[in-house]
Amino acid sequence: MGVFHFRQFDIDDRDCGMKICSDSVTFGAWFLPRHEEARSLLDIGAGSGLLSLMAAQCMPLAEITGIEIDEAAATAARHNFAASPWAERLQIENSDFSLFCPVSSVDIIISNPPFFTTGLLASDSQRAAARHEATLTTAALFAFARRHLAPDGHLGLILPADRADDTIFEAELAGLKLRRQCSVIPREGKAPVRALFDFSPADGVYSMESLVIRNSDGKPTDRYTSLVQSFYTKIS
Repeated sequence: MGVFHFRQFDIDDRDCGMKICSDSVTFGAWFLPRHEEARSLLDIGAGSGLLSLMAAQCMPLAEITGIEIDEAAATAARHNFAASPWAERLQIENSDFSLFCPVSSVDIIISNPPFFTTGLLASDSQRAAARHEATLTTAALFAFARRHLAPDGHLGLILPADRADDTIFEAELAGLKLRRQCSVIPREGKAPVRALFDFSPADGVYSMESLVIRNSDGKPTDRYTSLVQSFYTKIS
């Protein structure tokens, strides 16, 4: 689509199969600030690098690695990282995440994984790989997180709301505990469309919440505005 200007960084996603969308910003704004003291983070399926850059903004001590299987998207992320204020803390690996092995356990893993598990693949091969759960499954992601997360680390995910129960069950089978969950409602009175998750190998307090993006009149809610205002230059 082009170059997107955020408060502290820019994103050029013109060569990426999966374009910038508000889902990633909402997820990053909900998940990342809670873990601002993290020192290491992996962004699986990094695309053009949006979540990695949001993490760099939120986590001043973190060394951040994006893992992206698509070469064009990885190249875009590399350029976006280099142009950011945090270039020295950001790197991109053009690789299948299942083949990547960090040298030590990591504090945080995040992913905005493929959404579609059934149906026809998109006609554009890049978009198909980015959107269809053919190359990055939640089961594989949970297994990877269980191997590489620190004992008190966290895994953050965003998925369609109708997959929430299955996702929680799948995580439990992998030995990950649900610590926080948020149902994202696009407009007051509507059903949730996305579910945000914070899993950890460690036990702890569980919390469940809802986030309404827009009031019935179509204007952004105060809570949503408060959540994303440190990233967006304009909220509409």
